[in-house]
Amino acid sequence: MIFIIKLLSKNYHTKSFRLTYLLALLLTLVYSCKQENANQLQTPHSREVLSITEKVADWQIETFEDMGKYRALPSSKNKREWDNRKKHHELDWTCAALYSGMFELSTVSHDPKYVNWLVEIGDRNNWQLNKRFYHADDQAVGQFYLSLHQNVRLKKIASIEPTKRRFDSIMASEKGKKYHWDWCDALFMAPPVWVRLAKVTKDSTYLQYMDSQYKMAYNELWDPEENLFYRDKSYFDKREKNGKKIFWSRGNGWVFGGLALMIPDFPENFKSGFYKDLFVKMAERLKETQREDGTWSAGILGDLKDYPTMESSGTSFFTFGLAWGINQGLLEKDVFEPVLFKAWNALVKCVDEKGMLGFVQPIGAKPGESFQNYSEVYGVGAFLAAGSELYKYLSKFHPPSRDMSHSTFMEDGGWCWYQDPRAVISDGKLVISGISGQSGDVRIGIYDLRSEKIDSTVVLHENLEVDDHDAPALFKRPDDRILAVWAMHSKEKIHYSSVTEPGNYLNWMNCKLFEHDYNHKNGVTYMNLFYLKNEGTLYNFFRDGLTFNPTFMKSNDFGDSWGESTHFIANDIKGYQRPYARYHQIDENTIGISYTDGHPRRFGNNIYYVEFSNNIFYKADGTKIKDINSGPLRTSEGEKLYSGSDTNEKSILTESVPNSAWTCAMGTDSQNYPHIGYSLYLNDSDHRFRISSWDGESWHDREIAYAGKCLYKIESSYTGLLAFDPEDPRKVYISTDVDPSTGKDLGGVHEIYMAHIDLNDDISTIKWKPITSNSNYRNIRPIVVNDEGYKVLLWLNGPWNTFKDYNANVLGIILDTPVENK
Repeated sequence: MIFIIKLLSKNYHTKSFRLTYLLALLLTLVYSCKQENANQLQTPHSREVLSITEKVADWQIETFEDMGKYRALPSSKNKREWDNRKKHHELDWTCAALYSGMFELSTVSHDPKYVNWLVEIGDRNNWQLNKRFYHADDQAVGQFYLSLHQNVRLKKIASIEPTKRRFDSIMASEKGKKYHWDWCDALFMAPPVWVRLAKVTKDSTYLQYMDSQYKMAYNELWDPEENLFYRDKSYFDKREKNGKKIFWSRGNGWVFGGLALMIPDFPENFKSGFYKDLFVKMAERLKETQREDGTWSAGILGDLKDYPTMESSGTSFFTFGLAWGINQGLLEKDVFEPVLFKAWNALVKCVDEKGMLGFVQPIGAKPGESFQNYSEVYGVGAFLAAGSELYKYLSKFHPPSRDMSHSTFMEDGGWCWYQDPRAVISDGKLVISGISGQSGDVRIGIYDLRSEKIDSTVVLHENLEVDDHDAPALFKRPDDRILAVWAMHSKEKIHYSSVTEPGNYLNWMNCKLFEHDYNHKNGVTYMNLFYLKNEGTLYNFFRDGLTFNPTFMKSNDFGDSWGESTHFIANDIKGYQRPYARYHQIDENTIGISYTDGHPRRFGNNIYYVEFSNNIFYKADGTKIKDINSGPLRTSEGEKLYSGSDTNEKSILTESVPNSAWTCAMGTDSQNYPHIGYSLYLNDSDHRFRISSWDGESWHDREIAYAGKCLYKIESSYTGLLAFDPEDPRKVYISTDVDPSTGKDLGGVHEIYMAHIDLNDDISTIKWKPITSNSNYRNIRPIVVNDEGYKVLLWLNGPWNTFKDYNANVLGIILDTPVENK
């Protein structure tokens, strides 16, 4: 602009000349700016990447049975005798590539339908490979069988035996020793299956067989000058119209994507340098051959005029591999990120409004045409793998900003929901317990409610383990100290404790440990601390390893020492079962307990309630049930608030037993009447929240909200949970990833909602108000803490993939403050 202003001051011959010249300069400047902006690629947002990837997957699942209608076929001049619009056989290589991509999506999506769809496919085909015994194409479906088999909950469902029998027979035969993978596509179809079987079975002979076959193919089909693979030996002497060698984009995509699937499964002692070097060489060549539109031509070295349309299947495989290579540190981020983003931006343009991926080249063995309005399942599989790996890449290198719409009360915290209290208020300080999802440290966060600032975070136990079950329970002692008690997740017969100095919550005394003496390998977990005033006794309710049941220990010195264990609640279901119990202080002399028959993965749980006072179990109306001295409470002896399916029967698509309940919150009103919040599992994608409220004469049980999808597949009954206001249980807070009133999927993460719920309200009358919205990360496991005139709503916010894989901060709102502070 300075240059242009100077031009205005020059004494040109005519005014019109000056204006014409200036206009030309302005147009040149504008064009240059546009070109510069066009070359600056915007970083995709991880949420948008996942959204469009799920959209493509949803479309493919919905149209799977009718796939022939959408299949890409060559134009009439190139049509072959075997081209048709029939559905591919479900064990065909075409579908195997789709399943491989769908599995990759299932590892990053919060929606369980993708993994469940794969389970359904595998089950109805009896986990078999396709018919041709030695053919690599007919081994490809083994990829997703073995992938599912590595999920601890699917190990018994996803059988690998048919694959293992086939491969054992191949290795034992003379024919199996011959060269079989003599076209480059085979290097995607078979090698990842062989390597993954070696990993699962810990049998290196499968790995050795793969290595031998792979290198035979490499020695024949690899071009060391171009660092690309010929499709097969028939292409050695063929050339593009421009005279360059013919290297098929999707063919090399098969190899590149196959390496990205295979290399992670190599054992540490395997000499994998050959495969990593091969991958890097291919990546470097792909960087050099990418088109301006971000794709690769169907013939990688062909001229643009010979391949005028985009081709999405090869480009998808390359995008998947590039994202994976940077994630694994094999490719330099700064060098390859522009290539990756440019490719993804091009692929997004290939997806229509319904979610169909267009521009997929039809089945073939050479570069060819593609069509905007037609697709193919193998191209979709490649796209799903690309989107999933890019999502991992963005989460690692370009994570969304932390949600800052509400106050952060503690960084790097986490908890389960069977440890209470998890936070206490004392002397104007909010003291929060947590277990780090990064280091496994047992942590205490101290937040000053007066200044509304974080004071500090204290580590009570370094590197215990990353597991949300290990968070401490807290108790505010009469001597102005706070006690914390914690334990590992059933791995040790030990619980730990520490107390603060009087009134100084930044200084904690040395950690003590208490060893539990019983004869069983399982340890203790789930510490809960409650005090009964008339007994002068502090109770630690926990689950022990001997019976797997709720148990307690007593302390008469506020946790400095503990007495013997007492079996508290015994399961009625046969076997080594585990009733889940939540505890709540009904009044200073009474503990309320809501509990289940067992784990919803194993049983269609009922919900029960009892009260415990003076060593006696009571119903809510005060009717005595039994004395603890006569033995533990049997689960069926309590008041049944909800009748579950009462069975252990479930389908392969429901990881938990349908119509199984799980207790998740308790509260009391001004008359000390209990209110029980619990979740109900219908299937992995449909949970409900329910409340049972006692009115002094009877229970009011009703459904209050849709709880949405499970948090993750290996614990399909896990929801975002709910919480009551401690002073008024009619005020209810929930976490859900769907519309709480209709169940409609809103396409986002778990958000926090609040509603006022009276005894006669149910889901049809309740009006939910959002507390959080448009969040980048899940908001789960709300709790409400009150004391000293303060009331605080807290929840966990951050990536939460499993109970051993999370990175959460504690966010919240100060709902009320003492009168003098207002």
